[in-house]
Amino acid sequence: MRFSPSRSRIAFTLIELLVVISIIAVLIGLLMCAVQKARAAAARIECANHLKQIGLAMQMHHDTYLVFPSNGGWDGKERIPTASGQLFVPESIEFNNPPAHFWGVGQPNMRPIQQTGSWAYAILPFVEQQNLYEQRAWMNPLPLYICPARRLVMAQTAPDSDQYGSYISGGWQWGKTDYAINSLACPNRPVCLSMAQFTDGTSNTILAGEKAMDPRNYQTGTWYWDEPFFLGGAGGTERSKPVIVRDAPGIRFQFNWGSAHFSGAQFLFADGSAHLIAYATSSSAVLALLTPNGGEVTPEF
Repeated sequence: MRFSPSRSRIAFTLIELLVVISIIAVLIGLLMCAVQKARAAAARIECANHLKQIGLAMQMHHDTYLVFPSNGGWDGKERIPTASGQLFVPESIEFNNPPAHFWGVGQPNMRPIQQTGSWAYAILPFVEQQNLYEQRAWMNPLPLYICPARRLVMAQTAPDSDQYGSYISGGWQWGKTDYAINSLACPNRPVCLSMAQFTDGTSNTILAGEKAMDPRNYQTGTWYWDEPFFLGGAGGTERSKPVIVRDAPGIRFQFNWGSAHFSGAQFLFADGSAHLIAYATSSSAVLALLTPNGGEVTPEF
């Protein structure tokens, strides 16, 4: 009579299996957190690089014309064609501010004090976008003007109306910008300032930065404080208040600066450098950096 040797069976108990699953879940959670942090850091670096390129273009504009660009504005007579060929003026009517706001549109080869388009239009030749500048192709979005932490690079058609107001956009899709000019340094037309007027110093004066946005508006196409970068004199291309807030539903984004980054918003200074300024920075410190000739003590950031 033969007896076969007994073989031990290798298997997990239920408790061991649950422990292994728990360990894997923890590791995945740590990995996902690390990936998200890496993506956020990469987006922040790319955003800062965008501002540095904008800063270089602003410096080149100043070298060419001896002034920084203005934020443009309607000259009272400019008309552009709608998508179907009729002439019109881009317009917004805020529900809480009934008079219509008419916007200028960028025109090529105009002197800085005459330019009806925004600063973002005026510097197009200096960011290797001469064709976009000359052809007035406002339906083309520009990746340089979009923060990768915020929204996709895409042109948007404005709604006829939304909870903020009504808009006349000519039936076109329009490119947007996540970056706004400091209206104290680059006012609306016909005022253009030179570096010599920045008596606080170019390294102590904010030239542009990330503008505050409610993330619910990223994909709606609204023109409420998010007008296209071709339009001059609009709030979508400028900010003025010394407040920095993080993007969130319901925030006060009108006039304010802000971003989707975790710790603060990125700013371009008149010397061409880019710096992140924390959300917790006091309004007095931010105001000192916004004024080009206020004579304040420069804060550290």
